[in-house]
Amino acid sequence: MIGRAAARRRIFVSLCSLLALGWQGTCLAERVITRVQVRPGLRGTVVAVFTSGGEALEVKSFALHDPPRLVFDLPGARLSPDLPSRLPVEQRGLRQIRLGQFSADPETARLVVDLSEEGAAPGSEVTAGEEPGETLITLEHGGPVALRPPTLDCVEGAVLVRIAGAAELARTVSTLRDPPRVYADLTDARVEEVYRQQVERGPVRELRMAGQPPVGQHPIARFVVELREEQAYTVFCDGDDLLLAVGPQPWALPLPEYQGKNRLQGRRIVVDPGHGGEDIGAPAAFGPPPQGPFEKDIVLDIGKRLARLLEAEGAEVTMTREGDRYVSLQERAAIANRVRAEAFISIHCNACDAPDTLEGTSVYYDHGKSAELAGLVQGELIAALGTTDKGVRNANFAVIRRAQAPGILVETAYINHAGDRARLIHPNFRERAARAIVQGLMRFLAEERAAGSQGT
Repeated sequence: MIGRAAARRRIFVSLCSLLALGWQGTCLAERVITRVQVRPGLRGTVVAVFTSGGEALEVKSFALHDPPRLVFDLPGARLSPDLPSRLPVEQRGLRQIRLGQFSADPETARLVVDLSEEGAAPGSEVTAGEEPGETLITLEHGGPVALRPPTLDCVEGAVLVRIAGAAELARTVSTLRDPPRVYADLTDARVEEVYRQQVERGPVRELRMAGQPPVGQHPIARFVVELREEQAYTVFCDGDDLLLAVGPQPWALPLPEYQGKNRLQGRRIVVDPGHGGEDIGAPAAFGPPPQGPFEKDIVLDIGKRLARLLEAEGAEVTMTREGDRYVSLQERAAIANRVRAEAFISIHCNACDAPDTLEGTSVYYDHGKSAELAGLVQGELIAALGTTDKGVRNANFAVIRRAQAPGILVETAYINHAGDRARLIHPNFRERAARAIVQGLMRFLAEERAAGSQGT
């Protein structure tokens, strides 16, 4: 009897040990880091860490020097073997993010942010994300960009003004008259002293840079290109630099190759090229018979370009049509709702009853946060295309009214205005339009996510 009792006790202890090991293994499995995303935020770069459990991680941080770096330790967590060891990061002052398992007992995962120079360490904030098991580490901007004097160059009859290091700055671009000039207000930028440069010949008379009153905690620098007479202009990026081109047709200049940075990783976007099939949209001339080019063909090309750029940024893109076919307005919105799109972009060309009377670019919205998206996209379009600013407008268009996600309808230009039509048929103009939409959309999604993480 004693032998049997001892055996039962041994069996009981063994079962308890197995259960304990199983419970421990379950707990450890719940703390496995399965995914790490790097994305832009309103106040800096956001590093999103996802675990298989439902709770956010504890984060301990400190700085090291020689070389300078920030270290974030995640106690009780281990890295999935599928994760990369290094992640690129695009914020000024940061070089890369390295992932590693600091210790196995106790388990501690480690994220190391390599800094580009001593003293450039950003601030950081840790918050819980929107998804279960999501922890957000925000690396705040290390400070305003110190702008260097711009440089001038001539390419294909246009004058290029280059501002080094200003490509990622939020900007507002507009024009003034008497004398004619184009200016850009650059956020989180500073000028050490007022800069002024006279230009002896060509369309540019003078370049100027000076500080402006700050907006909240954000310093503003204004860059001005004064012209001898009004000129068409366009603003675009080349790597880390911001360029402003002025001349007869600056929108026709070739663009540098687009470099995607995964800033829209996993975001669901629906691109809607308007019309299609028997629905030609607006023609260059109404006829009868109507004369091409037709709206349906131009917007399909812009839509395909937009989809390519979004995918280069890591977005999950759905197009309502990829060929010359008819899709009803109801079905276009239904597609966006089925895939639970985070943004819906409908692309069109405008027209009016009297040819060559109206020109320019406008963006329409119907509801909710769509107004914010429309404003950001319109600002980028006007800067990139140099077209007449027809503004942001509220409209009861079915295709954006029925979409549950923030949605806009972009009227790129007037197809029955000779000047606008010359732009629309040029592939470089259509590429600029697609890139401008991407820039406005990325700013909107970054600000929306940052506001959500702050509980606003």
